[in-house]
Amino acid sequence: ALCRNEKVNAAMVARLAAVGRKAKLQGYEILKAIKIDHRPFDIETNAILTPTLKLKRNIAADYYRPDIDRMYAAITSTQTNSKGAVALVFGANFHVTDGAGTITASTTANEQSGQVKIEGPLYGNIRAAAFSRDGLLFAVCTVDKGLHIYETTGWATARRLQSEKRSNALTFEPSGEYLITADKFGDAHWVGTTSEYPETSKVLLGHVSNLCAVDFSFHEKPYVLTCDRDEKLRVSKYPNSYNIQAFGLGHTEFITSVAPARFALDNAVTGSGDGTMRLWNMHTGELLQTVEMSTYLAKYYESGAALCTENTYEDRTAAIRRYGVLRVRAVDAIDAFVAVVERIPAVLVFPFRHGKLAEAQVIDIAHPPTDVGVLGDRLVVSYAPTASGELLTALRHDGDGYVADEELTAAFSANVTTLETEDVPKVQSIFVWGNKMYLERPKGEDADDQE
Repeated sequence: ALCRNEKVNAAMVARLAAVGRKAKLQGYEILKAIKIDHRPFDIETNAILTPTLKLKRNIAADYYRPDIDRMYAAITSTQTNSKGAVALVFGANFHVTDGAGTITASTTANEQSGQVKIEGPLYGNIRAAAFSRDGLLFAVCTVDKGLHIYETTGWATARRLQSEKRSNALTFEPSGEYLITADKFGDAHWVGTTSEYPETSKVLLGHVSNLCAVDFSFHEKPYVLTCDRDEKLRVSKYPNSYNIQAFGLGHTEFITSVAPARFALDNAVTGSGDGTMRLWNMHTGELLQTVEMSTYLAKYYESGAALCTENTYEDRTAAIRRYGVLRVRAVDAIDAFVAVVERIPAVLVFPFRHGKLAEAQVIDIAHPPTDVGVLGDRLVVSYAPTASGELLTALRHDGDGYVADEELTAAFSANVTTLETEDVPKVQSIFVWGNKMYLERPKGEDADDQE
């Protein structure tokens, strides 16, 4: 019982994190969650040790797989397609629901569920996911360089590969013939979506910094849009992407998301860790508009509604007011862009009027989001893990603005679960991976003072 005690676990994690900070470890090197097991490693009972008492790492990983998965029970990515499907990513798994909130397929499905069983990806937890524009393909990349492409009609595996480098983001090129991956070394790669293509990828283009986002414009001859940790948006011609059309320069922190739109064909909107959304002309790279998210969201810090504690977001800037944009997406059904921001329990919808982002509608939600997906004119928002167990909420457009979609939210609540967990898992801040150097500490905090 003591090993499962939440306070004991929290105290151990806090102590280990303090030791890590004192040793000046980077954010990704510091433990975020642990499993305390009263059963020792041995040779016979769990076969985790060799006869010479060495750890069998692969056996140990399989033995503790349920516990490891519980540490990643949050829905970290919400993807939608043109056919009304919603893919909900959690850890190394994902569910697929229909537009009514019913799970139709899942990597965790069993014979009793009545759902299509999807072959799960190899090589660790899912880092990014995307549907093709026609909705017929779905792909995921994992933290251990895995790539898995599915055909969505029956959720059979189309391709299963391991890339040379770890991908941070991915998208399908408009025809769906190729998957484009963006990796931590700044390269974007072409990968054929069927077994007719070679297993090795080809380099499409390169940055000199970690790539964070990738997408395509909706032009007849599309641009490929890539964003990096060095604050740059690059607009390249496709498929000859060594031809650079423009650079978008102006952000002061890493860019997290880029959104092209059918209704704003020549524009793209980016979101960044600098707390802004920016509107660009793709052809020239001209910065047309900057929206400071603090203008709309400072009130959440002032009221205490913003989730800003070390116990929730694992970054050393927990005491600093941040407005890091997690995701920007186009809502083509109503000619608008939607954005969600780390720590802030709100969704912002910006109508696009006369070539500009108009005044935003700010919709309160119950908890800070992890992602937002677009389902026609509806929005599906995934939450940071909460003790209440809420994972998703839905919003619908009533003609004047967005309101709660109580029916779809109730369906998600009744149907969608991830993995049972006794402790609420923590969500890593985008500033852990986004900042180039050690994360800055709040004023007055010193590593040597941590106990």
